[in-house]
Amino acid sequence: MLTEGGNVFKDPAGNPATQRINQADVPATIAFVEKVLGMKFPQERWLGSTGRKPTSGDLDLGVDVSEVTKEQIAAKLTQWATSQGLDPREWVVKKGEVHFKTPIAGDTKKGFVQTDFMFFPNLDWGTFYYGGAEGSAYKGMNRNVLMSSIAKSQGLKVGANGMLSRDTNQLVDGGMDPDYVARALLGPSASRENLKNVESIYSALEKDPQRDAKLKDFREYLAREGLAEPGAPVQESEASFMARLRDRIVNQGYHIIIEDEAPVKKKDPRIPHPEDAFFMGGSAAANRAIQDLQGAIANAGKTTIKWDGKPALIWGRLPNGRLAVMDKYMFDAKYPAQSPEDWIKYDQQKKSGNLRTDLYPKIKAIWPGLDAATVGPGFYWGDLMWAGELQPQGGKYVFKPNLVQYSIPANSELGKTIPGKTGGIVVHQQFANLGDQTAQVWNGQGLENVKGGVDIIKPNIGISFTLKSPANLITDAKQAVSTYGAAVDALLNSLPSSTRAQMQTYFNQRIIGGTKFSMPNWMKTKSSAKQYSELVTGNPDANGQYNAKSGNIPGKLYTLDANNKPVPSQAHLGLLAIWNAIYNLKLNLAQQLEQQVQGLEQSTAGQAEGEGFVVPTPTGLVKLVNRGVFSAGNAQQNNPK
Repeated sequence: MLTEGGNVFKDPAGNPATQRINQADVPATIAFVEKVLGMKFPQERWLGSTGRKPTSGDLDLGVDVSEVTKEQIAAKLTQWATSQGLDPREWVVKKGEVHFKTPIAGDTKKGFVQTDFMFFPNLDWGTFYYGGAEGSAYKGMNRNVLMSSIAKSQGLKVGANGMLSRDTNQLVDGGMDPDYVARALLGPSASRENLKNVESIYSALEKDPQRDAKLKDFREYLAREGLAEPGAPVQESEASFMARLRDRIVNQGYHIIIEDEAPVKKKDPRIPHPEDAFFMGGSAAANRAIQDLQGAIANAGKTTIKWDGKPALIWGRLPNGRLAVMDKYMFDAKYPAQSPEDWIKYDQQKKSGNLRTDLYPKIKAIWPGLDAATVGPGFYWGDLMWAGELQPQGGKYVFKPNLVQYSIPANSELGKTIPGKTGGIVVHQQFANLGDQTAQVWNGQGLENVKGGVDIIKPNIGISFTLKSPANLITDAKQAVSTYGAAVDALLNSLPSSTRAQMQTYFNQRIIGGTKFSMPNWMKTKSSAKQYSELVTGNPDANGQYNAKSGNIPGKLYTLDANNKPVPSQAHLGLLAIWNAIYNLKLNLAQQLEQQVQGLEQSTAGQAEGEGFVVPTPTGLVKLVNRGVFSAGNAQQNNPK
């Protein structure tokens, strides 16, 4: 069993010598730990609340025992303390696990946080089992009790050591593979994502005929702990309701209180990059991506610029005629902020308590202008480009809401709409009602450019885009899937989703300049020893040689030539060929569109290029982004070296 340390480090008076750490300080602190130990801790090895909550009581880092032992970690930390002239006994404790009194962000002036190194014989299972709280109203421990309840109904048990047989108390085959465990507990189509937290498990069991039997023990556990079952109505006294209503009227200004019958499952609003689809969907998804890009060519006239605004806002009029302005979270929660002060109250009521102090003045500046510009029904969704009145600089209006800098000639058609406006907003979509989950492309009606209002900008700024079909690139993409699709499918289907996600991350990092490693070398720094062996090293003999006849073969990314030398497998070649072919096709379309933008100058990281374009097609929206420019600049801005 893994045991966490609590407050291991005390001062002479017996008080804790460490403190909680803010989320913003976590990356720099872990970077300091990595420097001390000379090893990497990618985010998938950050356990519990580490880096995922506004604050954490300590840093929990997963360690694969096949890579490094407790003794080796403790020795390196002790060596560091000694080199700094410190007493190692006050900084390093080996007690079940290894604990390190860590300077926050490497700066002793900021205080210290306790780092707990947790050692696992199977890192994939360990990091999965000690998760379970992200995006949930329940603790990870609650999720684990629920998994145990389901397992018990099937003669199994689930714990820190994997999934075991109740009869033999032995690990079952695949018992440390979260995807296999998900299939055993929830059904053949399940994956580890269905075991992500209590809510996702309940959703997966919704139509299971054995649902009640699987939940029996967990329901008894919830009753003992005084916890409500997911989806259960919350009972509220009349006095409590009246007090809440009075507070809403007196302190927030009256508006309709809407009680949700059940939590709404929110759809990820982000549009995926077409070249990434096949990592999870295989060759079928790759073919769909090519079809989507061909659909983008056919629908080029509906192309809109992908504006890099911040933040995204939703606004419209309530039944009482008052304007409500929200972000997407407020809109989904049916919290119609009717004044800039309501934004502050909303933030204060959030569990995180994070205040967006930089945003409040912008909301206040644009509020009257949005009120003046909004004349139609429903709710409009757009990106804020600037707040306050812009003044021309050298005959141009210049603004930079996020990463892309925009420059609009004052004498252009768009530039002539800017003087006297209290802000600028690009409008993309609209909802019929408050809280709707489905939006439609804005039809251009219901908003007006009026004196003293916010500048309402159409996302295509009046440009009728066209695209020429790059026949050779389409052929290359289709040929890549035809040639390598079967081999790539066989590889991806044999891997857990976490490994496929790591591969996708490699391609994403490579295109933005985040790594110069080959895929096998990159996987060595990011994967567990087991995953790396499965993919790359395989089973060499004692001399490091391979021979198919003796069963000494390399990992799945390689095969053996006639001389028993490892060479890239068809699947390895296919991953590269399919991703590159689809990306090159998409990049060609993005560059064609970029050349057609007029009346607007865009600059990203010093290059004359914007975020990209969005095209509606019969199968959905397609995103065309030059990731070598915008995505690379975005990564640099948010993760500066």
